[in-house]
Amino acid sequence: MKIGIISAMDLEIHPLIERLAPVQVFEYLERKFYVSKQGIHQFVLLCSGQGKTNSSIFTQVLLDKFSPDLVLNIGICGGISSNSSLSDIYLGKKYYHYDIRKKQSQLKFPYQLFYEADKEAIHLFSKHDSSLKIGTFGTGEGFVTTHKQRSSLINDFHIDCVDMESASIAQCCFLNKISFLSIRIVSDKANSQAVNIGEMEQKKLMLKIFNLICLIYQID
Repeated sequence: MKIGIISAMDLEIHPLIERLAPVQVFEYLERKFYVSKQGIHQFVLLCSGQGKTNSSIFTQVLLDKFSPDLVLNIGICGGISSNSSLSDIYLGKKYYHYDIRKKQSQLKFPYQLFYEADKEAIHLFSKHDSSLKIGTFGTGEGFVTTHKQRSSLINDFHIDCVDMESASIAQCCFLNKISFLSIRIVSDKANSQAVNIGEMEQKKLMLKIFNLICLIYQID
C-alpha cells in the first residue's frame, strides 16, 4: 500500500521521516516530499505548512504526483469537548469546516456538510489501541480560545477537537476518491493558553503518534 502522510508543522513529521530513513527527496512548489519503502508499504511524507490553503494545495500535489491509496493527516489539536483530555489521541470520524455556514456547505459545491474518514483505517488503528478516541474534528483558520467559541462549536457541530487543516485535506481526498484519516493528539484545551504551548511539549506529544504509526505498519 502507498500511504501519504501530511502534517502542518515540521515538528509534527520530521522525527517520523528520520525513522523512515533512507528516503528519496522530491520537491514540488518549494515543498519537499520524502519517499520511503518499508516492507510492503511505501510512504510519502510532507509538511504542507499551516492553514487550509497550504494543506489543500499540497494534498492535491501529493495525490497528483504520487497517487497514494490512503492519506493520513497527523498533528496536534485543541480539545474542546468535555471528553477531551490533554494527550488524548483522536481518530477523526467526521470533519467539518466550522467557519463556513452550514447552508453554504450543503448548497454549494461540493455539497457536503462534513467529510468522513475511511472506516477501514479507523478500524486498523483502533483495534491496536483501545485508548484511542474516535471523534468529530472541526477545521477553521485561527485559534479557538474562548468559552463562547467552544460552546458554539459543540452546540452547532458536536465537535471534539479543532485544528486548521483536517477538513481541507478530507475535502481534497473526497473529491479525488482517496481514503483519508486524520490522527491528532490534544495539546491544549482551546483556551487562552493554547498559543503558549511550547515546541518541546508538542514534540513529546507527537512521539505518541509516531510510535503508533510505526506499530501499525511494523516499522522498526
